[in-house]
Formats: sequence, C-alpha cells, structure tokens
Amino acid sequence: MQLVEVRPIEKERWHGLKGKDAITRPVVIEALLSSTTGKLATGLTPEDRERLEKETGYDLSPDYKAGKPHSFWSSPAAFVKLEHKTNIFDISNPLDEIRVKIMKASDLVANSQKEYDEGKFPLAQFVIFDEREEVELKASKATIKRKVIIEANSLPLERKADVVQILLGINVRKQSADYIELKLDEAIDKIGPQEVLNLIQRDKARTSLHATVLEAIHKNVLRKDGTSVYYMDDQIGFDVESAIDYLADKKNQALKAQIIEKLN
Repeated sequence: MQLVEVRPIEKERWHGLKGKDAITRPVVIEALLSSTTGKLATGLTPEDRERLEKETGYDLSPDYKAGKPHSFWSSPAAFVKLEHKTNIFDISNPLDEIRVKIMKASDLVANSQKEYDEGKFPLAQFVIFDEREEVELKASKATIKRKVIIEANSLPLERKADVVQILLGINVRKQSADYIELKLDEAIDKIGPQEVLNLIQRDKARTSLHATVLEAIHKNVLRKDGTSVYYMDDQIGFDVESAIDYLADKKNQALKAQIIEKLN
C-alpha cells in the first residue's frame, strides 16, 4: 500500500466557524477543460497514461469534444469526492493513482503545504499531505522563528512598538516594555515569523513612518476613505503605502512634522 492523505485547509467560514464545527459539503474534483491546452487537465503524463490504460482498460486520453461526454473522465469513476476530513487514497490502486493525479491538476487542491504557504494555490480547499515534507517545513519554520526572536530582542523598544503597530494594528508606544514584548510575541505567533522577520529587516525609517501613518489613521489625524488616505481634505495617497511615499518625500517634511506633532 502507498497511502496519500488529502486534508482540508482550515479556513474560517462566513458563519465564523471552522474545522469540525463548520458544516461543509463535500467537494467534488474532476478533470476540467484547460483554457491553455484545449484538453482535459488530467494530471497524467503520456507515460502515466500509457501505463494506467494498460492497468485499467480505460481510455485516458485528455481529448475534449464539445457536447460529447468522455467515456472515462465524464464518468463517476473519475470524480473525486473529498469530505471535510482527512481523505485517504492508496496509489498502489490504479484508480486511486488517477484520482490523486486529477487532484494535483486542480486549483482546489494544493500539491503540498509548502506550495500553499507560498501562495501558489490561492483557491485551494484541500492540501496533499506529505509527512516528510511536513517535518522539513516545521524545522524550517522553527529555524526562522529562532532567527526572528534573536533579531527582535536586539531591537530598541521604539522599533518593537512600530512592528506591533504595523502587524497587529494597535498602538503600544506608551505601554510597558513587558507589554510590548508580549505583543511582539503575539505578532510572531499570529502573523508568522517570516512576515515579522521581513518587517524587522526592512528600512528602519520606512518602518517608523509606516507605524506613524497607521497611528495617525487610528487617532483620526489622518483619515481613510476607501483605501485613500487624507490629511484634512487633501489626499496624500491612494493607499497606505503611497501615503508613506508621500510623507517620505523631502518636500513634504513640514506636513510630516505637523502630523507627528498632533500625535504627540
């Protein structure tokens, strides 16, 4: 037996529930028409097809003809029903191997946790689980977390407060050092060590200005209308990043000083 696990990706639903508390219908995966090739996305290589046709006796050609169901790909045998739980497939069974190939060609099933985390499967509802890869991924995350903790500990308290402001959206400038450390740890766990590390390693002046803009929005010194950012009636950016660019410009330093003065 060669078992493959396909696990649901735990996402909070519209009703606020997730995991086993969420009532979720099964998802059916099938080989769909590829707009790129004009053929069915079966996930099979030519070698896979030749071997599996001999083993199953089915026609596994990816050819698509409008209005004419495919003898195999349009049949229930080629439909993969995924329940919202761990689904097990034995790829030593040719039909299960075909089903796993179909899933690997689908946008609804991430080929691995690593690829899902990298944003390669934004529509995925399930992920193919590889225990060896999972161990490597956890080890990698642990390494990054140790690195971010070391770098975070070397930051001045003011920069730690900036990081918390940006990632958690809360102003901790006037809080105790212990409270800021607590919230920084929370950001690492909640947002992820890599995101925190990226922010810590970013240009210090820009990070500080980013935190200032968010604090100013929170305190109504600046206001947002949609994504746009305004100072009084003047638009200073079509989003937060462009507002940071505007205030970083040398010719706008008087306005930046005015905003900081109002915050203080």
